[in-house]
Amino acid sequence: MKPGTKFINSLFEIAHVEFQAYDLCNDKLIFSSGVAHQLLGYSEDEYFKLSSNFYKEIIYPDDFPKVQETVEKIKASKKGDVIEMTVRVRRSDGFYIWVYSRQMILERKHKNGVCQIIREVEDVTQLVELQNELSGKVEQLKIISFKNSHLLRNPVASIIGLVSLIEEHDDITSEHSRQILHFLKEAIIKLDHVIHEINDVARLD
Repeated sequence: MKPGTKFINSLFEIAHVEFQAYDLCNDKLIFSSGVAHQLLGYSEDEYFKLSSNFYKEIIYPDDFPKVQETVEKIKASKKGDVIEMTVRVRRSDGFYIWVYSRQMILERKHKNGVCQIIREVEDVTQLVELQNELSGKVEQLKIISFKNSHLLRNPVASIIGLVSLIEEHDDITSEHSRQILHFLKEAIIKLDHVIHEINDVARLD
């Protein structure tokens, strides 16, 4: 084994991403660094067989149109262009994981035909799940902000207005009643400040 080959094989062994060469003309996998079939649980022979039609058999059905679109982008790409894609792939146990791939042309058969491409594939399941979780939190904050601004702040503003209106009249003669009105006004103003603070925290530009 040549020193260069040994070095490359060592890189493949320690890498957490998959490196591939795929033949679009004959619709099959040519080379796999070994990571993908380890992540998915298939034997090496099974994984190579499953590579037919750009892995259609194990791609999540709703994601396969994205695969077809990516293949067309690859065919229309120029030398050095990198085409990205994120799809779900079925493991041997039936569960799906998210994989992110970057691919570019390695060899063209003729002017308009791509013969071989090289790919880098990485498991991004945890990243996608975290992104989805964060998106859910963002939606919750939007709901909180909406409720604060419309369902809570408006009644509070109305109460502040009513208290101010009562203060403008001299009908209240009892000192006890004036103290109650004063405490009510202070409490409602503090509540209004809290609502403003929550809106500032939850505001999403």
